[in-house]
Amino acid sequence: MNGRTGGIVLTRKEGEENPDVEDDEITFIEATIAPTHPGIGRRLSEIPLLSRLKLRVLGVSRPHHLPGPDLSGARVRAADTLLIAAPPETMPDLRENRTLIGVGETQKQPFRRAKAPIAIAALAGTVLAAALGIIPIAGAAIIAVAVILVTRCIDPEDAWGAIDGDVLVLIFAMLAIGIGLQNAGSVGLIVGWATPLLVDASPLVVLICLYFLTTILTEMVTNNAVAVIMTPIAIGLAEQMGIDARPLLVAVMFAASASFATPIGYQTNTLVYAAGDYRFTDFLKIGVPMMIIVGAATCAAIWWIFGV
Repeated sequence: MNGRTGGIVLTRKEGEENPDVEDDEITFIEATIAPTHPGIGRRLSEIPLLSRLKLRVLGVSRPHHLPGPDLSGARVRAADTLLIAAPPETMPDLRENRTLIGVGETQKQPFRRAKAPIAIAALAGTVLAAALGIIPIAGAAIIAVAVILVTRCIDPEDAWGAIDGDVLVLIFAMLAIGIGLQNAGSVGLIVGWATPLLVDASPLVVLICLYFLTTILTEMVTNNAVAVIMTPIAIGLAEQMGIDARPLLVAVMFAASASFATPIGYQTNTLVYAAGDYRFTDFLKIGVPMMIIVGAATCAAIWWIFGV
C-alpha cells in the first residue's frame, strides 16, 4: 500500500510528490529491528522514532515469512529488516537508536530485468562458441564480459568488487603446488611404483585400481596434468595385458575430473571453499564418500558396457 500514515511515509506512487523527502537528496538505508525494540507487535506507522524522522520506508524483509498483508499493515517483528529512503543527515539519528542494529547504506542494487536477455545471450554465446570450437572458452568469456559491461547489465564497479583477491591467491597457490609436484617427479614416482603391481592383475582389478589412482592424484594436481600422465600409463598397461585400452582410457577420463575430496583439486572446489567458508575437513567428510560412490558407479558402468 502506498500512502502516508501518522507522519511516516510508506512508499509512494510513481510520480507522486513527497514534500519531506526529495529524490535528489535521499540515500538508501538498511536497519534491522532488535529484539529489545519497544515497537515489536505494532505497525510500522506506530513506531515513534520513524514517525519523527524525515524518511520513507520502502519495504520490510522478514526471514521465511512475508510481512503484511500490506506494508502499512505490517506489524514489526524482531529481526525484520527495513529498507529506508532518507536524507544522509538522518543516518546518525538511526544509528543512535539502540533498538535498531546494522544501520548502514544498502549495497544491494535493483534488478535490471530489461537487461536479462542480454546476459542470457552472452552466456549462451560463450557456451556455443566454445562447444563448436569457434573460439577458446577464455576468449569467449572475455568477449561476453565486455558485452555485459558495455550494455550496463552490471556496473563496472560492481564487477570489479565481485572479484575476491583471496580466492585468486588461493587458486594461484594451488596451481603452483600442482606444478611443483609434477616438476619434482612426485607424481611420476607414485605411478612408477604402482605400474608393476597392476601388470599381473585381472582386467577388472586394473580398471578399479587405475581409476582410484587417477582420482587420488587429481585431488593434488590439476586434472589436465593427471590425464596427460595417466593416459600413456593406461595404454601401456593395456598393451602388456593384451586387452582393449578404451575402457582404461574412459576410466582415466572420468577419474581425472572426479575431484571432490579436497579444495585444491580443482578451481571450482577452491571457489566454493572460499565463498562458503568451509574447512578442509568438510571436503573430506563429503568428498571421500562421493569419490567412492562415483568411482564404484563409473567402474561398474565401464565393466558392463565394455565387458572388461
